[in-house]
Amino acid sequence: MPWSVRGIRTGRSWVLCADPEVLDERWRRLVEATPERRAELFEPTRSRTPDSAVAALPGQAGQGGSTHRLSRVPGPRPPLVRVRSRAFDRLWLLADHRLLDQARPELWRVLGPDQRFLLTLPPQQPTPAAPDSPATVVSTELPVDPRVTVHPLHRRPDGSEPNVAPGLLAHLSRVLQATAPITPADLLAWITAVTARPDAPRSGGDPLVPLPRSAAVWAEGVALGHRVLTLQSGQAAGRRLPDGRRAFVRQPVDRQPETLGYEPESETLLLGEGRLAPVLPSAWASPALREWFEDRIAFRSAETGTLQALGLTVWPQRATTELLELTTTLSLLAELLPAQQQLVASGGPWIGRAELADAGVLPVPAAARRPASVFTCQEEGPEGQYALL
Repeated sequence: MPWSVRGIRTGRSWVLCADPEVLDERWRRLVEATPERRAELFEPTRSRTPDSAVAALPGQAGQGGSTHRLSRVPGPRPPLVRVRSRAFDRLWLLADHRLLDQARPELWRVLGPDQRFLLTLPPQQPTPAAPDSPATVVSTELPVDPRVTVHPLHRRPDGSEPNVAPGLLAHLSRVLQATAPITPADLLAWITAVTARPDAPRSGGDPLVPLPRSAAVWAEGVALGHRVLTLQSGQAAGRRLPDGRRAFVRQPVDRQPETLGYEPESETLLLGEGRLAPVLPSAWASPALREWFEDRIAFRSAETGTLQALGLTVWPQRATTELLELTTTLSLLAELLPAQQQLVASGGPWIGRAELADAGVLPVPAAARRPASVFTCQEEGPEGQYALL
């Protein structure tokens, strides 16, 4: 997957939130403020100020955004777009190019119903209390994290051009003697099966992807990878835990929780006064739970008077539902981890770099490392201008 780009960098945290109604209020406070106060609330950076003139985000023109300078014509509230934050958290974003330091328009251009983003997470120093995150995660949402390297599955929104090294799928088909074409989705599933784990080996920060010679190993890995993909894409609603149980709210969260804790004896997650159980130890061990909670209480530690300090005074029921789904997802992913490790440990022999070079797959052409060059769509430029890409 040779074309990659960094994740979106917002430059200001107040444009992100788990609660859409909070973003509504933050936008209202911004546009109703005096010009001097608006500039202060905006939190200018070198890349963006209220006077910046920028193009509309691809695909967002006419949906409520504006390309006029924020200092003069704020316009209506921008559309709210679901995005991926960190490895497993989903937040809402005010989708306005004027608010984002590095919006990565090339990623917005390739958004489509079949698009998937392979996210290479930065390596961290794990501790016994906070194990490392998986090396890769697959997302259907745009990632908002400049530390993440993003590999789109498709180079165009209609899925007509895969982001795969030219000749790789054809070579795999010959080696594996495949009776049906190997698709880009199959390759993504294989990559996920062998790299979506904390102990995946890396080279220069990028996870290494072994390619098998055995058709049986390939089929096993693709099937396993699709199961991981389904969970990482946020489709754990209604699923049971690995032992067949379901997690429930044992005691509701009546007000904003101050802390997140865990009772291992009863497998209970402590959310302030709330109690959620059973939550397996494998879910609690993941740093994703604490990251999810920190995102939802970040407004409390924000400076008074800033837009980031605006938040809900009550804990929404949907947050508890999302937390239950996240704990189930993490438990089910932990259940698949031994199979992923065994796949790599016993799946050889592997296809080597020399063989890929002989087949013309390596080195990858420079054009394959760049985004697609022409798009048959209009985009709104600064101050209402239009350009054809």
